[in-house]
Amino acid sequence: MSSLPNPGSRRRSRTAAVLAAALACVAFGTLPGPAGCSRQPRPLALGELDGQERTYVTRVIVLERVKAAMLVDGRRGATLGDSLLVAWGDSARERTADMAPAEPTRAVRVHDLLLRLLAAEQDSLLRHGGLRPLDAPLPAPADSVPGTGFPAASRVRADGE
Repeated sequence: MSSLPNPGSRRRSRTAAVLAAALACVAFGTLPGPAGCSRQPRPLALGELDGQERTYVTRVIVLERVKAAMLVDGRRGATLGDSLLVAWGDSARERTADMAPAEPTRAVRVHDLLLRLLAAEQDSLLRHGGLRPLDAPLPAPADSVPGTGFPAASRVRADGE
């Protein structure tokens, strides 16, 4: 009996692994279509959010603006935070979390958009010295502007670069 591996069994194992991966892709709807096209839905745009989702996304962005203001100017940031507490109420955290989509596929798409918005907001805060009005428009998602990338639309450069 030889101790060398049987090439046929290795090929069957690899084929079984590829088949299992393909079945998993089909089960999760991620198997590439013809000519390498993906079945992944295109990323959401702001205009595709319903009212509750838009409020959820807006609140998260506004909280990022308050956090940035706290870092730049602690007194101003605390004042902004107190204003939000009054405007949104004591149960804002729970109500905001309840606005997040419950359906898993939709939640993934909304949170992908939120991550892209947060990357763009980070860039916006860097350009504006860390201070942005709380009611400033939401930024364009980081990957929707030609020539930009994710996770951030621009990179912070050290002086002299």
